[in-house]
Amino acid sequence: MLVRTVLISLLFCSPAWAGPISDLALGSQLVGGVVTVTRFGGVLNSAAFVAAGTGASATALGSGGFALTVSPDDTALATWTFTNTDPSPLFLNNITAVTIDLTLSGISLFDSGSEPSTPESGPGIPGVIYVGGVPIDGATDLLPWPDPANLGDMFRAVSITFVGGIGTGATSSWMDDTDVTAVPEPTSIVLIGTGLLLLLLIRRWWGQYIDPDGPPARRRFSRV
Repeated sequence: MLVRTVLISLLFCSPAWAGPISDLALGSQLVGGVVTVTRFGGVLNSAAFVAAGTGASATALGSGGFALTVSPDDTALATWTFTNTDPSPLFLNNITAVTIDLTLSGISLFDSGSEPSTPESGPGIPGVIYVGGVPIDGATDLLPWPDPANLGDMFRAVSITFVGGIGTGATSSWMDDTDVTAVPEPTSIVLIGTGLLLLLLIRRWWGQYIDPDGPPARRRFSRV
């Protein structure tokens, strides 16, 4: 009875768990996502995101080089800047498309803004919003998030194509919105951990007053 009372108390006292998605997503939460470029000659080059403060960057060096940086803080307000850093000016090295796959980040997703909207996901951005540099020909969200909570606006990847390709030293910038799969608030984790510890202590204390050799209903209490 005592254990049941404690469990019920924890259910009423613990904070509610957040929804499946959090609209506030930092560039640094893109870490692990993979950026793959396609050059005019069909050559593919890839690099993974690493944290840059609260932003992120994916960089491939030397021949086949490129850089994609995401400015700090919330990705919905960030500028995504792509640069072709391949030192060779050959036309075949022009970058015609880039695909950003966030699957390996484990938590980050693109929000397309379609309706109905997954709870707590915010307004989202369909494809990307062009900011400057080499014009963007089109952008398509790919790989729908397979979680049942997805109402159709959560994707793991986006593919972007450029008008005429991005030559050596040229850049293209855009805006996009990512969300993150929600995790328990720190206060919830602490309270749940405290509750489990309390249950363990109660079990050990209660076991001191149970006669293991007698019937289940027989209890052996001692006076202090």
